[in-house]
Amino acid sequence: MDKNSFSTKVLIIGGGPGGRISYMALRMMGEDNVKIVMNEEPTIICSLPYGVGRKLVPQGPEALVVDLSKGERMPKDMPKDIVHGVVKELDIASKKAYAEEADGQIEISFEKLILATGAVPWIPPVSGVLREGTSSVTSEGKDTWVMYGNELVEKSRLAPNVYVIRGADDARRLDKFASRGKSVVVVGSGAIGLEMTEALHDRGLQVHIVEVLPHLSVALDADMASLIEKRALERGVKAYIGVSVTDVTPEGVVLSDGSTIKADGVLFATGVRPNVALAKACGLKMERGIVVDSHMRTSHPDVYAVGDVVQVVDAPTGRAILPLIGTLAMRQGLVAASNITGMPAELPPVTIWGVSSYFDLHWTSVGWSEEAANKAGIPVKTIVLPVRTRDNAMPLGKNGYWKVVISKEKTPGLKEGQIIGFQAVIEGDPVINLSERFLDIITAKESISEILRHYFAHCPSQNAVDDPYLALFFNYQTTLASKSRPRPI
Repeated sequence: MDKNSFSTKVLIIGGGPGGRISYMALRMMGEDNVKIVMNEEPTIICSLPYGVGRKLVPQGPEALVVDLSKGERMPKDMPKDIVHGVVKELDIASKKAYAEEADGQIEISFEKLILATGAVPWIPPVSGVLREGTSSVTSEGKDTWVMYGNELVEKSRLAPNVYVIRGADDARRLDKFASRGKSVVVVGSGAIGLEMTEALHDRGLQVHIVEVLPHLSVALDADMASLIEKRALERGVKAYIGVSVTDVTPEGVVLSDGSTIKADGVLFATGVRPNVALAKACGLKMERGIVVDSHMRTSHPDVYAVGDVVQVVDAPTGRAILPLIGTLAMRQGLVAASNITGMPAELPPVTIWGVSSYFDLHWTSVGWSEEAANKAGIPVKTIVLPVRTRDNAMPLGKNGYWKVVISKEKTPGLKEGQIIGFQAVIEGDPVINLSERFLDIITAKESISEILRHYFAHCPSQNAVDDPYLALFFNYQTTLASKSRPRPI
């Protein structure tokens, strides 16, 4: 095999949100000697369920494929800097990467490197998921592989009735399946799993959702998730909670309680795992993901990492977390590019967040849930607050709930009364602005007594007159007062 070679100032490995924004930022900051290695088809990953559902994206998955030569913010000549292939080997000591493309192997020398290899779908090691045959692999590539247990395997090894959703081809497969299938099992009830149950329901399929946890949605606590479960039941989605899939068969699945579900297809929406094979092989410091500092620099001074492969420090608790959030990957790409071009920048304080909707129930979760905090040994208390989207006199008004998770006592890294988590489930009205506001509150390590710093704007046609921030404050103060008040004799 002929080996071609070239050199570049900055090499980016991975073409997802973090990689693409790294490239765009470097070019905008005047660095023109940049190459990006990618084998995935650029797409808007979070929108893929809506492409399959065809309600919000009636043209289907094809409309979500990004033409990099026509992007509003991407340099028009970006295609000349793309190496369509897969990096098989990385030598950071000699600053060389070896990529496989259609015409053979390429040796790429670099001065600075950005790893943006993202994450791959994870499927538990369930019998019947894989076809017999091809062995597992260890190379990179987000659209080609899945993690089956602890093995990285080619998607082509999946059984004909097994699906995942991470790239454009995955969405195309599901789109075709939805046009002919009658029933489907969705395994996992994270945001993508819930969105896919709605999408496939909209396409006319009977949907079964299986969740090993005691309730749907790991991002929400049981009390908030009960609203999601009720909505699923109302819409005819059949939920199987507290059980797992033990076998996939051509006819459907077998559950851990011995029962079976007949279905034409099985979609695993059981999360993703960081694609860190290259980082491990070249000796970068690893924990839950690639360890980086606030400048997105790894343990090697000339190697940066962004996106789903990196772990970051959770602002409220100081613990290592894997956020796995596309818009955060974009922010990290900007930070890495700024530092490479000599314009120092740091990633702002961060925590985990998620926003979605489920059959017109809009929900968000920011920071720590009560259940996650209890599992991590963080003493917390909670306030659950009923809210209205309009005043009672307005028929358009809908009901919902806020839930705030508060540090119960002063512990290392936390102050008493500090807000470490927020959840909302509201009928009809988007909660994206709430998510952003509490993201700021939680990452600033604010306490419940400081919540009055945040003003509440009211417009009768837009929201109810009751100030929920005042309600949270008074609720908390009343609880404190009742504990400190002398008992009557």
